[in-house]
Amino acid sequence: MVERKMRRFDFYKRLCKVFTPIMRHSTKSALLAVIAAASLWLPPVFAGKLNPEDEGRVALAVANWLQQAHYSREKLDDQMSAKLLATYLELLDYNKLYFTQEDVDEFTKKYGDRLDDLILRGDLSPSREIFQRFFDRVQSRVESNKKLAAQKHDFQGDRTVELNRQKSPWPKNLAEADQIWRDRVEAELLQEELSELKLRTPQETLTRRYDQVLKNVKEMQGDDVVSTFLKALALSYDPHSDYMSPSEMENFQISMKLSLVGIGAVLRSEDGYVKIMELVPGGPADKDGRLKVGDRIIAVAQGDKEFEDVIDMKLDKVVEKIRGEKNTEVRLQVIPGDADDPSKRSVVEITREKVELKDQEAKAELLDVKGPDGKVSRIGWISLPSFYANMSGSGEPKSTTTDVAALLERLKKENIEGLVVDLRKDGGGSLEEAINLSGLFIESGPVVLARSEEHTSELQSRVDISYAVFCLKKK
Repeated sequence: MVERKMRRFDFYKRLCKVFTPIMRHSTKSALLAVIAAASLWLPPVFAGKLNPEDEGRVALAVANWLQQAHYSREKLDDQMSAKLLATYLELLDYNKLYFTQEDVDEFTKKYGDRLDDLILRGDLSPSREIFQRFFDRVQSRVESNKKLAAQKHDFQGDRTVELNRQKSPWPKNLAEADQIWRDRVEAELLQEELSELKLRTPQETLTRRYDQVLKNVKEMQGDDVVSTFLKALALSYDPHSDYMSPSEMENFQISMKLSLVGIGAVLRSEDGYVKIMELVPGGPADKDGRLKVGDRIIAVAQGDKEFEDVIDMKLDKVVEKIRGEKNTEVRLQVIPGDADDPSKRSVVEITREKVELKDQEAKAELLDVKGPDGKVSRIGWISLPSFYANMSGSGEPKSTTTDVAALLERLKKENIEGLVVDLRKDGGGSLEEAINLSGLFIESGPVVLARSEEHTSELQSRVDISYAVFCLKKK
């Protein structure tokens, strides 16, 4: 029986490699997904953009996995359908500014008890219909808000404006939404008017901001709409479940194995530009020497192909264009950060190479701590940003446990009297690494529970912690 279950588990591990859009659970989740015995096989057709037929197959696969592999074993039924609809609406319009209660009632009447049946038939048309309503509302609202921002405001009165509306009810109708936006635009103008650092007039700032909102929504292509809908489906089962699209999966694997192929620059979106915030030491851009912190990237070209404008483009899209295969060339058109003339441009050609993200690795340091009695104790301090591992199965192996074990050996040679493992900035990662890491500090003992429909089993692991102190055993 054990051997059979192990073979079945290996089958699902292979399936996950083929099934590029996957679901994940954070290691900090109170819930642990246990893979069930389900006959599910999908051919490798999910890398890249999906056609409607493949979208339906992905949705059906995700629905089946949730029903069969989620610990709750909840069926995708009418009740779950209503929950999915509410979650999807809030993911699209998290601040409840574009949809109205009339919209919610309309979609609830039409799809509240039907989404389950449609998904199981591979029909995702409701997700696009609802998104189209959202897009139309954003487009209309941006135009009206720009007109509101252009009007004169005296900012008199003692009215208050609720900026965070996530827990507020939906506006009853468009008339109530209009009033909410009038107050909101005036509040944003006042906020910009009171700002000590003004790069442009408040009206210009808001106009650019609203244009960027519309541009971001326009860039939600078909795959992004489907991805958001399937995220809503996973979240409907529990707040710790997630769905990862192919691009998100790639980014997740990069963050886990702490390496990527690119130019070695940390980027941030700022006022519509992609700005270089940091150069990775030893990376291609750092070794080239022409790119500087503060430079703004305005266009990207692959090799000798034409430049593509990236001003006001979403950051993840720009990053996708800058990354690529090893030893290929990317050309960047930049505005130098120290340029007196904003019209000045320069072109930098960089050959992509493998970049190691050393800042995300486990690190150790020695602290001499003086106690109340004046005695100085030598303490080791290990900072662990994540439980990283090479989860893609290709490339060089990467292991949190191996790195921490090496750091512990170094610290022991320094005759430390105690050890602090700092997990305050640890956002999670590989559960397997978290389990293996605990073995460096404890010999045995059940500390994590894995719950399934049949039973609750105990794994050799440490409990979920955000900050912990361990004392080394004297040998």
